[in-house]
Amino acid sequence: MKIPTLSNRRVRGDLITTFQAMSNKSSPIRKLFILNSHTLTRGHSFKLAKEKFKTTVRQHFLSNRVFQQWNSLPEEIVSSQSTMAFKIKYDIYSSQ
Repeated sequence: MKIPTLSNRRVRGDLITTFQAMSNKSSPIRKLFILNSHTLTRGHSFKLAKEKFKTTVRQHFLSNRVFQQWNSLPEEIVSSQSTMAFKIKYDIYSSQ
């Protein structure tokens, strides 16, 4: 039936929330995400920096949970004009 698994739906929701936080400068959760300050990174310009943590509680926060998936997305998905465009492009990308 090609229904996405619960883990895939959670990743998609996390990425949508991250996109909304990164694209809206007045978003209250934007401060959770730290952009990578190194200018020599490959890929898109919204790469997130890996946050260091001492406890496992911090490991499951949104910013650490979505880190690898967000940084692996192509530029055309991350730089979408709207949330709906991001969802459509991500669905096409994830179904490949």
